[in-house]
Amino acid sequence: MAGSERSADVVVIGGGLIGCALARELARRGARTVLVERAELAGEASRAAAGMVAPQAETERPGPLLPLALESRRLYPDWVASLEAESGLDVEYREDGILYVALAAADARVLSARAAWQRRLGLRAVRLDPREARRLAPVVAPRIRLAIHFPDDHRVNNERLSIAAGIAARRAGVVVRERTRASAIRARSGRVSGVVTDDGAIATPVVVNAAGAWAGQVGLPVGVRELSVFPVRGQMLVLRGPPGALALPLYSRHAYLVPRLDGRVLLGSTRERAGFDKRVTMGAAAALLGAAAAVAPGLAGLSVERTYAGLRPGTPDELPILGAARDLPGLFCAAGLYRSGILLAPATAVALADLILDGATALPLRGLGPGRPQRAPLRPRRRRAPRR
Repeated sequence: MAGSERSADVVVIGGGLIGCALARELARRGARTVLVERAELAGEASRAAAGMVAPQAETERPGPLLPLALESRRLYPDWVASLEAESGLDVEYREDGILYVALAAADARVLSARAAWQRRLGLRAVRLDPREARRLAPVVAPRIRLAIHFPDDHRVNNERLSIAAGIAARRAGVVVRERTRASAIRARSGRVSGVVTDDGAIATPVVVNAAGAWAGQVGLPVGVRELSVFPVRGQMLVLRGPPGALALPLYSRHAYLVPRLDGRVLLGSTRERAGFDKRVTMGAAAALLGAAAAVAPGLAGLSVERTYAGLRPGTPDELPILGAARDLPGLFCAAGLYRSGILLAPATAVALADLILDGATALPLRGLGPGRPQRAPLRPRRRRAPRR
């Protein structure tokens, strides 16, 4: 490691979209920033996601995450435009909304309730009859119980976005150390003093743990509370058809289909506590294909191009851990973003940079801090099926 890289104002651990976005934001504000990534940039959950900027379609009930998610969606168009200008990449940001359909009565009740509370909050959730739904997405099954269009939810090509964020971070002056594992955070006199990596130590007064599913494996000084972050496997299939085969993202409670501009359609996803196992299983693939065929029989002719699995960073209460650690000054967390990493990237970058450099942020982080008690959310008992 070069001498200029052995110290920094801030070290960000983790080179997914969150880590790259935050490192870029810090460097743009004048902080000497080093980003340490155990493998390659955006090689894990950021690349394996579907790319939804969807706080409405993907939120089952109001809670502490919703205000930040809505603010992040608001920031997205300008943020994407900046990344595209800095990287020279088109990240395929589209604002055509999401169509959510229900085939069964029980699913229709859940979807109707979601639309109702969102309308009470002033959010747009447009009820469509089957004919209107099929005008938006002709591939949809002719007999559906309910269709809701969320016109303000968006999508992005997360693979391109993650690459663009990495390029933009480097161009902002971030020193990127790929294939370098951060094994532990050091402290002296009760506050952060550096990071131990397998390529030597980096002296720094500020560390951000943005290590995705591996965030809980970064060593901490004695007495500092460990992060409750664990991997949650999401199995995905990539379907191939002609460009435009699916006009906009299509959701049900059991699967989602997200089109790419080149004719691919991403089909996902499972939520499994399987450790760091990234295998794709026959049962999950069959269940996802069955759910997709039921909701969109017009896509039955698409071919299966490939399968893959990603590891989302889960937490017991399924909420991200964002903010300053209470028990170690200089340690900050941008961890446990689970299914919301793509959506929350711009707001997380701004909020954490505010906290690190200014000591406060105007963005809504209430209820998402590292010191909160974590309990698993209560869920109604239901038949096991792939869902997101």
